[in-house]
Amino acid sequence: MEKEEALKIFKKRLSRDFNIGESYEGKNFSLVAENFTEETKTLGRVQLTKKIILVSDLTKNAVEEKSSLEKIKSAIEKLPVLALSGFRNISKNKTTIFIRVFLMDKVPFELVQCARNFTFEKSEHGAFDFLVQAGVILVDLSSNMNYSSSVAANFCNYFKIVNPVETLDEEKDEKKKINF
Repeated sequence: MEKEEALKIFKKRLSRDFNIGESYEGKNFSLVAENFTEETKTLGRVQLTKKIILVSDLTKNAVEEKSSLEKIKSAIEKLPVLALSGFRNISKNKTTIFIRVFLMDKVPFELVQCARNFTFEKSEHGAFDFLVQAGVILVDLSSNMNYSSSVAANFCNYFKIVNPVETLDEEKDEKKKINF
């Protein structure tokens, strides 16, 4: 599947639950999905949940270069800084889930290990509770595989690529064409 088609599919899936954009904190990405929800919990406590998904489209040549691999690894290492921006809210309990997605062809094994081993969670408890979690998803467009950290596993469904299966009607049409 081509990256343009994949991005259209991912954008359509994410638009059901998220607000779609292309920039986050002044930086451009292939796709930015943000969702804010506010719930009132027991005893009138308000819980604000913020979900952010940043998608970067990487070219085939970029992944093969050593310097590009290091750039991806450093982007993964910088995730806690991005996730902690806007961490506290003065008047509400807040949970932030921050997911970084990389689309590429032929994901190197060392990146798969890096993504699966990535964990980041920070919480503070006081008058208001604050929780931040960050995760990574690597989408391999050549093999239709997703590799993710444990936090990001729940978001992999947005990035699954299912190849269409031929139906029985199509098979019958093929047989008719052959008989003529």
